[in-house]
Amino acid sequence: MLFIFLLGDLLIVLVHIFWRDEIGFFDIDKEGNLASLYTGAKLWIVATLALLNGAIIMRLRTPRRINAAWLLFALGLAYIGLDDMMGIHERIGFVLNNMLGTGGFHGESFNWLFYFAPAMLAALVVFGIIIKTLWRSNRRAAWLLLGGVVVWIGSLGIEFWGRALITRPTIPVSFYHKLIVVEEGLELLGATLIALALVRTIQKTILEHIEIKKV
Repeated sequence: MLFIFLLGDLLIVLVHIFWRDEIGFFDIDKEGNLASLYTGAKLWIVATLALLNGAIIMRLRTPRRINAAWLLFALGLAYIGLDDMMGIHERIGFVLNNMLGTGGFHGESFNWLFYFAPAMLAALVVFGIIIKTLWRSNRRAAWLLLGGVVVWIGSLGIEFWGRALITRPTIPVSFYHKLIVVEEGLELLGATLIALALVRTIQKTILEHIEIKKV
């Protein structure tokens, strides 16, 4: 799975770099195209894996706090996948900008970072609970999940940096487009690392707790 996702990530980035204008369906800076569909589908797969693992450990009578964390984790990943395909965060940002008087093109594109800050902090708490749980039982999966989270945080940092650049009187367009490639590439890589972490988690959970009868 890692190889397939990494290959897909690489192809998406390469098509964006070399054929963005010729093949608009693969512009990774926009929603509603094949690139965002790929990202969303991958995150839905990851969300399904998280939900599956949560369902398995729920039957093992794990603490409710951990069960709730896995459920929230799965729902959060599913939302991010949907958001990648539809640009929900930017649309919500647009509405809030109009309500608060902080609109404008750049505001629509970047103010969501402030509006969604509480949700992102809550997500970090959920990530922390899951990583702490995995650290005791599956350290390799914990490292992969932690790596995916760190990469995602890095992509948000780069997007925030892009906001600062694009609001300057003189916009360094070429450099900004390079930042977009790095930012979106990190988002793709982060999802891939999280997917691999969940695959390893489910594999170990099944091997340790589910008896498979031979026919």
